[in-house]
Amino acid sequence: MRKNFLGSGLLTAGALLLVYAAFDDITTDNATAFPVEYSLLALCAGWLLVLTFRLLSAGRLALGWMSLAALVGALWAQPAIVRGAASGWRTEYTVIIAAYVWFWIVTAALIRSGWHPRTAS
Repeated sequence: MRKNFLGSGLLTAGALLLVYAAFDDITTDNATAFPVEYSLLALCAGWLLVLTFRLLSAGRLALGWMSLAALVGALWAQPAIVRGAASGWRTEYTVIIAAYVWFWIVTAALIRSGWHPRTAS
């Protein structure tokens, strides 16, 4: 299981970097359509959903259920992130940032548990 958590953590870190790049491109580029960026976001959301179910099936219920809540929140909030979106506080922005930070926490937990597995008692 050690390699499994480490690999999942590293893959999640890569996905989160792609999410950041996609959102940055969507919000700052002058293009009128972003099919590559939205495809990357869909792919990353798919991985995060798989990761969530893997966490739940591995008995990491707190991480799994919070990840599911974060992913559902991010999917709800994503349509508000568009090119030229008004700056300022919006609930959707807060939800996206909270979900993003949450998945970095999950990533750190997975990588840590991959390097330092629990010892059987």
